[in-house]
Amino acid sequence: MKPQLIQSLKGYKKSDLLHDLMAGLMVAIIALPLSIALGIQSVPAEVSSRGIQFGIITAIVAGFFISALGGSKYQIGGPTAAFVVILFGYLANPDIGVLGLALAGIIAGVLLIVMGFLKVGNVMKFFPYPITIGFTTGIGVTLLVGQIKDLCGFQSSGTETIEKIVSYFENIGTFDLATFGVGVLGLLCVILLPKFSKKIPAAFVALLVCTGATLLLNNFAGAEIATIGSKYGEVKAGFFPIDFGAIGEVKFTALIVPSIVIAFLCAIESLLSATVAAGMTGTTFDANQELVGQGAANIFSSLLGGLPATGAIARTAASIENGAKSSLAGIFHAVFVLIMYFALMNVVKYIPLAVFSAILISVAINMSRFKLFAKLSHFGVRDSVILIVTCVLTIVFDLTYGVLGGMAVTFAVNAKNILKGVTVEKDESAETPTLRVKGTLFFLDANKLTDALAKEFETADNVTVNMSELERIDETAMEKLVGLNHKIKAQGKNLDLVGYNDKICKRFDHYFKVF
Repeated sequence: MKPQLIQSLKGYKKSDLLHDLMAGLMVAIIALPLSIALGIQSVPAEVSSRGIQFGIITAIVAGFFISALGGSKYQIGGPTAAFVVILFGYLANPDIGVLGLALAGIIAGVLLIVMGFLKVGNVMKFFPYPITIGFTTGIGVTLLVGQIKDLCGFQSSGTETIEKIVSYFENIGTFDLATFGVGVLGLLCVILLPKFSKKIPAAFVALLVCTGATLLLNNFAGAEIATIGSKYGEVKAGFFPIDFGAIGEVKFTALIVPSIVIAFLCAIESLLSATVAAGMTGTTFDANQELVGQGAANIFSSLLGGLPATGAIARTAASIENGAKSSLAGIFHAVFVLIMYFALMNVVKYIPLAVFSAILISVAINMSRFKLFAKLSHFGVRDSVILIVTCVLTIVFDLTYGVLGGMAVTFAVNAKNILKGVTVEKDESAETPTLRVKGTLFFLDANKLTDALAKEFETADNVTVNMSELERIDETAMEKLVGLNHKIKAQGKNLDLVGYNDKICKRFDHYFKVF
């Protein structure tokens, strides 16, 4: 295994450097407001007033190491929305707190590195797709609910989703129209501007517009819109290394579950982001090296005062869209965020909290993928149950319950079909490269077909898959086929699926329209 940075610099040209610099700058402009927003929402104010710094430090440190040591050429790392809900709960837990979370982040980093060297990245591809979408949607909904407080100016409380909703109704009388107006203005910016051009840093524009509106309303209209300054006071740039002096007071038994959850979520999210980047560019990535890079990033981020981090799909896509040529774009992004961190902290006190809620509402909506969730829930009773159970448990309880519940249901409803398995054989009698599939194609065996296809496409431009003897197929296998189809189409090649039964036909029709 080698970091992708080493691979991507082979044949590197001077002209590529400018592309990487510009991509890094644009992503940094996007990452700064997102990092502040994610830091604020991840860290309870009563636990620490350094939520802003935590978020930015994560973007700098984790962003650097993920690009420098990871296995994806285009991966951009940092704080992500997937972590917000669980980190808030961990920090609010008196048995964990800031020091406990930092230690959990380090332990999770070590676990990720071990996973990488043990080739666990190869195993993660067997993870059921309905569970991934289920817990992602669940986290998105939970994050969305959590933004209502600052968007509306409510004086409410609660850490769990249901508690927050109840609290909003109980405190509806504290609704502040001026705060809500600024929040809606920010929401319009982050939703509408990308429709004109994806290269516009909508979150940064929203930050500037809403800050200007807040200054006018607070100074000339008598409004009392909450800002970073009014809640946190002066924000000083710097790094905050772990103070190991209080390590004797840490309850390490309380860190076991957080460490495992952080490592697991980081592995899933980072590999998902790397897969998206590979699909956008027609490239490949080293899943195991990516886990090593993510592990190092989480260790150093935690040591220097940051939060757990992972690959960020939106920022990775933005880097690609802005012309990134190598992993240097991610490193430059970290350097530019570092420069802005020390140059701009004197003015962030004027930024309204409502704009960060607006930014995260947009992130939560995109993350939830409601349209995809709705369509996937109609593809079959088994996968629908897995999807919905995972999502509901994640919203009502947390990610751990969601994933464990989803896995339990997955094996319970699919045990018979999983035991049947699938066989993939090359039809030597066919005139063109053809694979015959027999049995049931479920998540544990899905890679048998995609790996066989990938091997065929190494020497062929057109490959046929005869599915006349295929009885069933689940969403995970279908998603992998769709991903492969996108990749080979980008290479000008063609995949033909023939002979499948009417039930599978309907599912393919739905699936290929969704993706």
